[in-house]
Amino acid sequence: MTGLEGTSGEVPGEGAAREGEIRRRAARGALWGVVSFGGSKLLAFVATLVLARLLLPADFGVLAASLTVIAYLEIMLDLGMSSAIVYRQEKGHPHSVTVAFTLNVGACAVLATLNVLLAPVLAAFFRAPEEVALFRALSIYIVLRGFGAVQDALLRRDLRFRDRATADITRALSRGVIGVVLALAGFEAWALIWGLIVGEAAGTAVAWSFTRFRFRLRFDRRTAAPLLRFGAPVAGIALVSEVGTNSDYLVIGHQLGPIALGLYLIAFRLPELMLSNVYWVFSSVAFPVFSHVGSGNSALFRSAMLRALRLVTLFGFSVSVGLALVSRDAVPALFGPQWSAASGPMLLISLAMGLNCIGYASGDIFKAAGRPGALLWVSGLCTLLMITGFLIAAPYGIVAVAWVHLAVSLLEAILQLNLANRIVGTTVTQTFAAMRPAITVSSSIVLVALPVRLLLEPGLVALASILIAGIAGALVGLALSGRSVRHELWRLAYDLRR
Repeated sequence: MTGLEGTSGEVPGEGAAREGEIRRRAARGALWGVVSFGGSKLLAFVATLVLARLLLPADFGVLAASLTVIAYLEIMLDLGMSSAIVYRQEKGHPHSVTVAFTLNVGACAVLATLNVLLAPVLAAFFRAPEEVALFRALSIYIVLRGFGAVQDALLRRDLRFRDRATADITRALSRGVIGVVLALAGFEAWALIWGLIVGEAAGTAVAWSFTRFRFRLRFDRRTAAPLLRFGAPVAGIALVSEVGTNSDYLVIGHQLGPIALGLYLIAFRLPELMLSNVYWVFSSVAFPVFSHVGSGNSALFRSAMLRALRLVTLFGFSVSVGLALVSRDAVPALFGPQWSAASGPMLLISLAMGLNCIGYASGDIFKAAGRPGALLWVSGLCTLLMITGFLIAAPYGIVAVAWVHLAVSLLEAILQLNLANRIVGTTVTQTFAAMRPAITVSSSIVLVALPVRLLLEPGLVALASILIAGIAGALVGLALSGRSVRHELWRLAYDLRR
């Protein structure tokens, strides 16, 4: 593996040239990730806007319950195989890929069967005993996900983000069209579930067509062992993270019922569209790119993490405070007045997701360095605190639950950044300097837009005025951040064009 400047055997300038190529590949991958985000997630959001005016909060509560169940099952059916395929950086479809596919198929068959058997228990837990058949239908989705996970990993491994974007857009478009058509036909909550299933079938078919993976089942312990050694900690981290981040759905659904759960789901829609999905795009690009760098290039690792931290926090902090400021007016304007009770939780969830960008900027470094288990204790501690907080807060309503999200997100960001500093070799001063532009811009947004929000009555005029003030505040903040930040953004734009 090529070293950094000053290492023996390196051609002068080779390290800088390689860093530039990696930066360009990351930028191109991010561009196609944004296309995927702008296509699939925006389509899904538009479908949600339509469905929110056709269906009731209780229908969305059933969907939230279903998505929560799926989130846990997806982690267990993958077994961390997708991350293992990306990390190994093998070419084509070697035997290890076939073994990983076999493990996924076996896991999804077991989990789909368990879901069918446990559907009555799940329906009763979420206070929707009449929806047993709906929960059983999720087994179809589980099988489809199991058959498509390896194909998605192959596209990420080979940095084929354009093809991956096509599959994602197909999935979202199919899901939205089927959901809206069935909702208009009076299928209620079933419209959401069948849209989910049909969309997944379409996206999986497109991914298979791009990878040309031959369907075959092979297994041997010698090949499976290293895959599982790497994948198990990754799956463990993801499972712990899902338990923490989705336990609010479990607690609200069980203690408060489908209507409160539906309102809480809508509170997440805008933050997910504008923040969480963009983080996902970044992570899907960052991990394979960091894996191409290799853990031996410690200086390049440090540079990559600090640059990622600077750019992701600049985006995450700024957008999160903007969403918090418009939450009061945006929810009833977009979804309808019947969803106004989701405004309060949305404000707090937006701020919590803004803090989550710190983890996305550093978390993939650990997997790329072959140390995915390093984050497990942080995730475990924060998950325990979050679940405890949700159980205490739920009787006080969904706003109290959202406060728990914000508090634990702050703690997790601090702990994870400190851990990243130790492993990568960066200092607190360096990471704070990387985040300083984000703090400057987000503070400027608040100083300019908050007085507008406080002075104007709720409504469309207030929404438009806050947006304009927020953009003005962001521009002022960028001007105050210095020439180096503007140069960084300009270089990013240049890399995207190349």
